[in-house]
Amino acid sequence: MCLPQLVRSRTVDISERRQVGRSELSVTPLGFGGGTIGNPAVTNEESLATVSAAWNAGVRFFDTAPWYGVGRSERRLGLGLSGLGDLDEYDINTKIGKTLVPEAVRDESRKTNSPNGQVKTPRDPITGFRVSFNYSHDAIMTQHHDSLQRLGHSRVSSLTIHDIDYGYHSAEDIDRHLTELSRDGGGGAEALESLRASGAIKAIGCGCNLESRNAFSWRDSAHEDLCERILDTVDLDFFVVAGGYTLLETRGLRRILPLCESRNIGVIIAAPFSGGWLADPQNATTYMYAAVPQDVVDRSLAMADVCGRYNVPLSAVALQFVLAHPTVAAIIPGAKSILETEQNRKLVDVDIPAELWTDLKSSNLLAEEAPTPG
Repeated sequence: MCLPQLVRSRTVDISERRQVGRSELSVTPLGFGGGTIGNPAVTNEESLATVSAAWNAGVRFFDTAPWYGVGRSERRLGLGLSGLGDLDEYDINTKIGKTLVPEAVRDESRKTNSPNGQVKTPRDPITGFRVSFNYSHDAIMTQHHDSLQRLGHSRVSSLTIHDIDYGYHSAEDIDRHLTELSRDGGGGAEALESLRASGAIKAIGCGCNLESRNAFSWRDSAHEDLCERILDTVDLDFFVVAGGYTLLETRGLRRILPLCESRNIGVIIAAPFSGGWLADPQNATTYMYAAVPQDVVDRSLAMADVCGRYNVPLSAVALQFVLAHPTVAAIIPGAKSILETEQNRKLVDVDIPAELWTDLKSSNLLAEEAPTPG
């Protein structure tokens, strides 16, 4: 009996840079998420080797933030990239909104909590720096300068507004931080736009997260309203979407991605594995950094069954799915080892039959309106 020949989706060419919205920034579609190398449990040697492996795999877009390891990620990323290539060969995205303040003697009066009780201004016990939120003009200029010092680089390609959301802040604090950003308030927007106009950066972004701590704000659309308020305050080039658009979670299609498409705003997908879950649902223990809901377990196993029929890893489907949306310029999966970095590279090269996407949709495992590779 002759079996029908499967139609293969076009694989991703990671050497073919994609423009980020309407900005001057273009990036490799496979990037590197630097959050994991900020973890003190990952050694300096492992971190530098991981960055080098990403470079050798063709990655030229690297994401980091002062928040990741309270400066540790930026320091390690900068060291890891030193000597690998000229500054013009790669792009770094780091973030603003959090100043790292030296605190040689622990002062618990400076510690503040998020609405859910989690610490939002931690102090790193190794270095003695404490996080402080501020989105005003002078704070952003200081944060940009400090990031360059930690990276050991004279410039970064883009700056992203970090963690203005209901997971970290009360409604009152969000209003205060938006005032810090506003032109008639703290002037943060002016700082970002002046850095872009001067050529110090090529693009301005804003984080857009969906995780357990702020999931409630997506249920009533408050988070999407907030993203539009930020967009009305700052002339953004892209959003970094973490958790809101993955193989398992497509609420980004509701308002955020259509808004980006209509305004020619780019999208960078962070946490494409949903915090590691989609990389290995058989062994992972968390989903978006929290306990795994049973419906997520059930849907993941059903998706894995469909993928298994085509001998395709679920993790490859997860990465290539989000890259198929027309607004998405890049994905920035995290990696803490050479092995994970090399695996990410292999996953974007996996041939996925077009029939697999059809089966996921016909089984009601994937939103019908979600774009898929083809």
